[in-house]
Amino acid sequence: MDRRLGRWLRYGLPLGAIGAAAYAASRSRTEPSASEQREPSGNAQRIITERHGAAFLVGRRIDPGRVDAVTEHVVRTLTGSDSRRLLGLEGASTASLFLDRRGDEPELVWYVEVPRAVVSEWTDPDRTVADAFPIAHDALEEPTRPTDRSLLVHAANPTRPRTLAPSDSSAGETRSLAVAVDGTVPGIDVDLARMRLRPGLPERFADWFERVSRRVIDGDLDLGRIESRSAEMLDAERMYTESLVLERGEDGYACYLYMEAADMRAVYDAYYDTRNPVARVSEPLVGWLLENPECVLEYPLESAAELLAHAVNPNRPRRPDDRPERTQ
Repeated sequence: MDRRLGRWLRYGLPLGAIGAAAYAASRSRTEPSASEQREPSGNAQRIITERHGAAFLVGRRIDPGRVDAVTEHVVRTLTGSDSRRLLGLEGASTASLFLDRRGDEPELVWYVEVPRAVVSEWTDPDRTVADAFPIAHDALEEPTRPTDRSLLVHAANPTRPRTLAPSDSSAGETRSLAVAVDGTVPGIDVDLARMRLRPGLPERFADWFERVSRRVIDGDLDLGRIESRSAEMLDAERMYTESLVLERGEDGYACYLYMEAADMRAVYDAYYDTRNPVARVSEPLVGWLLENPECVLEYPLESAAELLAHAVNPNRPRRPDDRPERTQ
């Protein structure tokens, strides 16, 4: 691939969602408001977005001298369990557990997706999720440095699977929880990348983006055509679940990008072919926003997070109208 074209392609990959927000905001100034718009014609155009689904990231610090003991404990705890052990919360749709070796404070990081219909029943969502952390060990403790995390973008493919491929394809079994081997599980790619934002105006842009996302979540901004175009992108990439989470900490802003896909290389290939405006609007933004855009320029993603386990609810929602399945 031509180097210049490759850079153009890969700059657009991780934050196509940011382009969607910018495009949505510009359209909202010229198109009818949500109350004036009709619903998209046909269920085929509707996908789960941040309005319908929430996603959380929860970390637990690991004693640096006991990382191996903790990872071995994770394997023992989850091997032979069903998805409820890792999903952790009643009604949760998707969950992944990562070992983050970044810096001198290794962490277990738990990603969990929960329908808004479930979250709306909680008094304190962040505390509820933190208390449900699925792994207990005396080498784990809550982070001491305060962080503020908020979901910016969430999307789910209407065709995403509700089972995971068996470890032995000849066995003919289906599973809803898989313990990773060398950071991978059969038949699916799951990644978590942390990307630091440049200080100053990029951080203000992130603040604005969060306000746009809040309007979407609250129902004050209808995604309209963006939803249809996002659905097209998910289908072309064979992306199952995608979330972008903003983190504000003492050392500045960062974004976490979570992706669950059939094949992460196919995600890159799809971006090579697409002229989708949601993807293309993101192109000039990424290099300006990220402190180190090189971390996502080449396949595979450059990440300090290693997948330890992945789980799906056997009845996880695929459409906004799907009722969340309780996992008790």
